[in-house]
Amino acid sequence: MTQKQAICQACLDNFPSLGDVCPRCASPVTGAHLCGHCLTLPPEQDLSFSLLPYLDPIKCLIADLKYYDKIFLSAFFADLMVEKLKHRPLPSLLIPIPLHPNRIRQRGYNQSFELAKALSTRLGIPSSNDYLIRIIDTQSQAAIPFKARKKNIQHAFKCIQNQVPAHIAIIDDVLTTGHTANAAAKQLRKIGATTIEIWTIARAIRHY
Repeated sequence: MTQKQAICQACLDNFPSLGDVCPRCASPVTGAHLCGHCLTLPPEQDLSFSLLPYLDPIKCLIADLKYYDKIFLSAFFADLMVEKLKHRPLPSLLIPIPLHPNRIRQRGYNQSFELAKALSTRLGIPSSNDYLIRIIDTQSQAAIPFKARKKNIQHAFKCIQNQVPAHIAIIDDVLTTGHTANAAAKQLRKIGATTIEIWTIARAIRHY
């Protein structure tokens, strides 16, 4: 199956819409302004972009990309993301959320890296997994209670370079609690990132 055949146009037209979101965390709001949470306790990232709400059928497609070797979906989602991203100021570098080597060996690939490569090709922005590594083989965030997710991911990442471009985007599949993005962004800010964006295919909305 090719990328163009991934989803028929009729199904694509019926994808759920995310609507107006907070520009900093991409959670739904009334009007495109900062949400109350970002005003009182802002996340580490400066901007967030999510293409779709994390609802069916998006959830099923992301699971196919993430766990069932349907890597062609990274190109499909990248095409949709680029249509929204190409009209805004772009970062100098894309950095995918890394997987621990144990997880890579089990799965065979990192879906965030595949998405970053597809976005890189379409936007003409370099992508690299040579800045950030995962040093702790954490439990899957989706498999543990929300209250435990911050602690689970807190010290999972490490930078392996001394400097990073000032404006970067971190690439992941889903933005849920934001703890993974926060942990990664904190490490990258230590080596020179001053404007950090989070780009994801989907945004979980039930907790916002």
